[in-house]
Amino acid sequence: MKIHAYDEMYMARAARVLGSMLHAAVVDRRIDGDAFLQKFIQSGIAEEFGSGNPKYVAGKSAAELFMDVQLATEGHCDSITIEHYDRTDAYWAGWMLGRYQWYSGKEFDDILDTVTFKDFLYLYPTMHEAAPEKCYEVLDMHFEHLPSRLKTIRKKRCLTQEDLASKAEVSLNTIRAYERRGKDINKAQADILRRLSKTLGCSIEDLLD
Repeated sequence: MKIHAYDEMYMARAARVLGSMLHAAVVDRRIDGDAFLQKFIQSGIAEEFGSGNPKYVAGKSAAELFMDVQLATEGHCDSITIEHYDRTDAYWAGWMLGRYQWYSGKEFDDILDTVTFKDFLYLYPTMHEAAPEKCYEVLDMHFEHLPSRLKTIRKKRCLTQEDLASKAEVSLNTIRAYERRGKDINKAQADILRRLSKTLGCSIEDLLD
């Protein structure tokens, strides 16, 4: 039996708020979805939200949550009003992310390290009209395998994917692909492996799956 951070009665509202916040960021403000969700994590608000802090799951509107994220990460934010939302793919991605975080008990950063905003968009056409439980099953499949060694070592070093990409001068998409095993790190160029291992303070062999 899964233990949830907060009562189910708040989950539907929390998911709607996250959906509306992401819709506002992506559709209204034209912010890249993956980039905004990284801000959500970096702001510390994702952790508060995921732990069930009532200030966030029951007390904040989508507009307030959006502005809090922007203020925490950018230092400023223009006032925004979210009077309504459309049933967009961006809204659904935030809505399902909120529901899945509640259901799974995983931290937002762990979920988004494995299932990106773009991955949610990929699921939207086939899953947005399905029961949420069906989507939980699909998302669970992303976590069936042990994390890649690259991801495990990176997390132990307290580095985000963005941090590692910048320090090692390796593209963010490449790191994401290796961590999700979309690309085989065992076949990576020697120079990429060298830079990753040097940045992480480990041997090249430690990175090979």
